[in-house]
Amino acid sequence: MKTIRLQGASAQGRDVDGRVLVHDLGPDLRKGTVLGGRHLERVRQAGEVHLVELEPGDLHEDEAARRLAAALLSPGLEAQKPVQSQARLTARHRGLVRVRADLVDAINSLGYISVFTLMDGQAVAEGEEVAGCKVTPVAVPGSLIEAAEEICRKDGPVVELLAFQPLKTYVVATERLKPKARDLFSAAVTAKLGWYGAEVLGVREVARTSDAVAAAYQEAIELGAQLVLFAGASAIDPLDPAYAELTRAGGHLLQLGAPMHPGSMLWLGRLGDAAVVGVASCAGFGRSSSLDLLLPFVFAYGRAEAKDLLRLGHGGLIESAAGRRFPPYS
Repeated sequence: MKTIRLQGASAQGRDVDGRVLVHDLGPDLRKGTVLGGRHLERVRQAGEVHLVELEPGDLHEDEAARRLAAALLSPGLEAQKPVQSQARLTARHRGLVRVRADLVDAINSLGYISVFTLMDGQAVAEGEEVAGCKVTPVAVPGSLIEAAEEICRKDGPVVELLAFQPLKTYVVATERLKPKARDLFSAAVTAKLGWYGAEVLGVREVARTSDAVAAAYQEAIELGAQLVLFAGASAIDPLDPAYAELTRAGGHLLQLGAPMHPGSMLWLGRLGDAAVVGVASCAGFGRSSSLDLLLPFVFAYGRAEAKDLLRLGHGGLIESAAGRRFPPYS
């Protein structure tokens, strides 16, 4: 592209027509504007004016942003029109955001290109912004955008939105709850599971005995549960019936303890094809904790593995300023 330094007072139509303004001339004429005859009088009122003239193969910033957004696009995401040279991708539905940070880095390393996303593993609601892109100058060589498109085409998707599955969910509590605590627990469970679209098969309060817990697991199996949420098992007591009866029912304990705080007493198991997720207390459903960072993975993939839990250690200090990472249940 060709750079042009123009004295506004002496500008003629041929000096501005089709050229791109690289700085603001007040709030009514912003950088990136492709100038024409209607802008001539405003240019003449300015002092020194800087422009660029696009040469064959160059792309205006808005066209570059449109092409970048199109390259980043994947199912569940919608590309918005560029606003001040930035194009955003928004969520068409609730879901789990997955980001390939290595590909974001590769694109940004090309120079003049900016791709920015939410954190990998973040849950979002419909309409939320998931990613954005732009170029720094008002125009770039088309070859630069082609290189970014090739990365997306060859190694992408760079960013994905995985829809939540309406898992059949069975809830077990082995705590003795007073009426008020029972109501709070029920409300918290209903709100969180409802946000994911879960089908709640039942919420059972059972005694912390082998027989009662075994019966609960058996009912979960008979009802075809895809997710069992267990509240009240002691994560530091290996003899708690939650674990022993899980094994006797044909299940497996996958992970005891989570690399996060609060919520380090989270545990994970499997019962047939169903994921089993446990928290130490019924109160764990009523506050934001490690459970809220794991559930989006469970509802997105329909399963839970130890690696899904262990990977959350990066970002696992969630006591302060972490609210944006949690699903917007309200």
